[in-house]
Amino acid sequence: MAEPIKEEPIKDSKELINLGYYTKYWHTDMSSYNSLTSFHSYLNTIAVTSYDVTARGTIEGFDASEAVTFAKENGVAPFVTIQNKFDPAMTHTILSSVALRTTTIQNMLELVQTKEYDGINLNFENMYASDRALFNEFVRELVDVFHAHNYPVIVSVPAKTGDFPTWAWSGTFEYRTIGELADYVQVMTYDQHGSWGEPGPVAGLNWVENVLKYATSEMPAEKILIGLPAYAYDWNLDQPSSSRAITWRNVKTLLNTTNATVQWDHQSQSPFFHYTDANGHQHTVWFENEKSITLKTELVHKYQLGGVSTWRMGQEDEAFWNAVHEGLNQ
Repeated sequence: MAEPIKEEPIKDSKELINLGYYTKYWHTDMSSYNSLTSFHSYLNTIAVTSYDVTARGTIEGFDASEAVTFAKENGVAPFVTIQNKFDPAMTHTILSSVALRTTTIQNMLELVQTKEYDGINLNFENMYASDRALFNEFVRELVDVFHAHNYPVIVSVPAKTGDFPTWAWSGTFEYRTIGELADYVQVMTYDQHGSWGEPGPVAGLNWVENVLKYATSEMPAEKILIGLPAYAYDWNLDQPSSSRAITWRNVKTLLNTTNATVQWDHQSQSPFFHYTDANGHQHTVWFENEKSITLKTELVHKYQLGGVSTWRMGQEDEAFWNAVHEGLNQ
């Protein structure tokens, strides 16, 4: 009898991007490095998020040579993330000047070359909606320069379920143009709710799917990286100003110390719990667990996406990466 023909999977999981955001907030900040050295076998890409642009088009921030060296030695591709300090006025200064755009892009290229990164992740947030056309032009020029030097470009965009060009925060981002230009588009499918507003899921599965339905209608699905949160929000219902973000790891500590009962919201496929603190204040915590992370990661297959990205390394433990791994290898 002939050997049965082994069917190849449509998309090999090794092709999928599994990117972790590597942060460095001060020179001796090693929380992401400890995560990288512990969990690198789960990852194939990191994005070092420690640099910002200035109004002069220069790049400032903390070098993370230890991350680049370790990543390259262990088969993980290091990208550099360049941010804009959430400063719309400063960003407009750069975007509206041909000379400053050119200078900024050249400085980004020089950083990637001298620090030996494999590519760049552009993460400009909180820009003027009226700068949409200028941002598109900046991305086009950035991609042209980086592709000329064989460097891939990832562009981060806020999650949205439709195009509202005048909206603050998301209006600047035209999915269709960015999707045509970039090699990958990292969609920040988290912060559906946060400490600034009412309690609710950080990234409800139903909301993430609505974002993906829109995103895949505007951009090639294989370029999209879904965003996964390794954090939660703890709302103080009696003193809202003290509501805060907490890490994946600290959620487990909080559950142990409060003996709270975890509940499951079926609509959003997200866990939550309530507790009373030492001051008698009532709290609600919405978080992620292994089940909710795996369910979201599985959307990569449902929508034939390019992979996942996690914000951020150093907040999680191995159970988080196991959940991602399980979702990617369905």
